[in-house]
Amino acid sequence: MSLNVDQKAATRREFVRNFELLGITPVKAAADLGVSESRIKDIMNLRKVRHLEDAWVLRRYLMVQAAQQGVEMVPFTALRGNPEDYWFLDADRVNAMMLD
Repeated sequence: MSLNVDQKAATRREFVRNFELLGITPVKAAADLGVSESRIKDIMNLRKVRHLEDAWVLRRYLMVQAAQQGVEMVPFTALRGNPEDYWFLDADRVNAMMLD
C-alpha cells in the first residue's frame, strides 16, 4: 500500500492528535512496544519504515490504549479497516504488535 502525499500528511496529523488525546508520549509507546523512541517517531512520521505493517502496528497500539481508557480517537483516514482485509499486510504481525 502506497500513500499519496495528502494521505501521508493526514496520517502524520492523525498519529500526533491521537497520541495527544490518549496522553501517550513516544517514550511510553516505545517502552510498551519494546523499541526506541526514535523508532516510534519515525513511524509516526512515516520515515524509515522497516516493514509495511509498522504504521498499522502503531495504529493498533493506539486503538488498544483508547479502548482501555475509553477515549474516542480521531479516525485514521488512510489506515482504516481491518488489516486482515488487506492481502499485502501480515495481519499476525499487526495483531501481535511486532515492530522489530
